[in-house]
Amino acid sequence: MKKVAALYMCTGQYLKLWPEFLASAEKYLLKQCEVHYFVFTDADHLEGEETNSRVHRIFQKPQPWPYTTLKRFEIFLQIEDALKKFDYIYFFNANCEFKAPITEEMFLPRPEKHEKMVFVLHPCFYTWYNYEFTYDRNPRSKAFIPMGVGRDYVTGAVNGGETEAYLKFCHLLDKRINQDLAKGVIALWHDESHINWYALTHPHYRLLDASFCYFEDYPLDKPIYIYLRLKSHYFDVDTFKKDPPKSQLTPREEKFNAVSLKLAQKIQRHIPWLPRRKEK
Repeated sequence: MKKVAALYMCTGQYLKLWPEFLASAEKYLLKQCEVHYFVFTDADHLEGEETNSRVHRIFQKPQPWPYTTLKRFEIFLQIEDALKKFDYIYFFNANCEFKAPITEEMFLPRPEKHEKMVFVLHPCFYTWYNYEFTYDRNPRSKAFIPMGVGRDYVTGAVNGGETEAYLKFCHLLDKRINQDLAKGVIALWHDESHINWYALTHPHYRLLDASFCYFEDYPLDKPIYIYLRLKSHYFDVDTFKKDPPKSQLTPREEKFNAVSLKLAQKIQRHIPWLPRRKEK
């Protein structure tokens, strides 16, 4: 039986999202596998930990927004030795909820296709041109992607892969995020911006469609496997994320992006637009 480590973070108010995540995962997530839950939290108790030996609570001190999400790779690597005992590692946002059975064939990287990592198309951008993607456009950031470049915009809410590949992914992005912070730079969408840089520069991954990470109560013309629950149903998100630190673009960088955008729009209007890859 394959062993899967599911990484989950719920400090502070996010603890309220844990019970439904666990219940739905136990019902639907990779039932052919042995799934262990590594929960990074400041809580002194987790629902289910007494009765489920696969729930592992790791203390994590809350950090001001956006550092809990920006520094998540560093947080995961604190238990690297424990994670090495698993075949696969997956991260799930705290507000994920599984809605239908997810099998190995649907969700794991496929060795016959030389895949080692798995990413999911972002539910906001899977029908958009790449110049409309909200990649980080700050040339000073390690997450920078120029206008007109890029094939997929992937979500930071669900990702995973073979253990060796996933740990290498964590090490690389942790290093690049710390290089940004040393310069006083924070990527536009934090870890998600860095994940998209990784997907651009490491293109041999399994790409799942947005049904594996879709907004609660939004219509989609196919079954939805993982919902993103509205956090506002559980706590005041605006208060939690009030006035986060972020990098500002210089006037020169703003001008560079504006010129690049016009060029990308001109090029993509005059060439056949290649559809994004479809899940097979």
